Amino acid sequence: MSEARPTAHVLLNPWARHADRFDPHRALRLLEERSVDAILVAPSSPGAFREAARQAVSAGVDFVFVAGGDGAMRLAAAELLHSSTALAPIPVGTANILARETGLPLRWDEAMEAHLSGQRVRMDTGQANGATFLLMAGVGWDAAIASRVTRRLKAKLGAGAYLLQAARTITRLHPRQMQLEVDGRDLASDWGLLVVSNTRLYGGLVEFTPGASAVDGMLDLCAAGPRRIGQGTALATRLALGRLREQDGLHFDRGREVSIKTPGIPVQVDGDVIGETPMQFTVAPHSLVVSVPAGPLPALLLDEAETGSVDDRSIV
Repeated sequence: MSEARPTAHVLLNPWARHADRFDPHRALRLLEERSVDAILVAPSSPGAFREAARQAVSAGVDFVFVAGGDGAMRLAAAELLHSSTALAPIPVGTANILARETGLPLRWDEAMEAHLSGQRVRMDTGQANGATFLLMAGVGWDAAIASRVTRRLKAKLGAGAYLLQAARTITRLHPRQMQLEVDGRDLASDWGLLVVSNTRLYGGLVEFTPGASAVDGMLDLCAAGPRRIGQGTALATRLALGRLREQDGLHFDRGREVSIKTPGIPVQVDGDVIGETPMQFTVAPHSLVVSVPAGPLPALLLDEAETGSVDDRSIV
């Protein structure tokens, strides 16, 4: 009896920054050449995108290739949680942070080839009042800055649009009293920016949480609260250069649950503004299967305490 052919759905976000570089017909031919049964879906809205991912799980497909940016990955991942269907990122978005973090090539065709001969890994995901995120959540200045980045500026500068807007805005923003708890520990203080991370790269350029692991069942926290005149400017400069340090008014922490009880502070996850505090951030350990290239795993996906997080199944 012949072995069943692998199955896949290819989800295309037509509004992704570099969607025009993705050739869906060539992608389907590549999959057919590797004996993968695949269909293409181009959802017309975020809700339709999630529904398409939900249907892929219901159909029991092996892989969901998502051609888009990190926002599209987040939408699909929310429906793939706790299933055996693997998220296979095809980076045609703005920053493509998940692809960078997992060692994928940034050319869409090379990324697809890497998936076809790759491996599957279970990674953690974050939850912000029930909203799934793969990378990180930003509270305060971060979300305020993200809300000011226009689609036009994003299309022109890519990830640099966020850093440019940060440099323009951060010196005019002020810390405010936040009721913050990490695993029940009181960290209330005057904070301006909180980054709650499952991964390391912020905006694809800066590491707020360089020691973060996406397989350790923990969230990493970086809280910023410049106290002195000029400290905000110094923070903006170091942010642009990627040289953050605790002396710049930063606090680093780690935990399984981060709670902010103060109301009215904007929140973004993976670049999408989702609302305001109060909000609770939690981690869902090993809740998502993600496809990554073959070979040694990147540091983000290594956890010495875990031995069963890698699934060696590849497409071919």
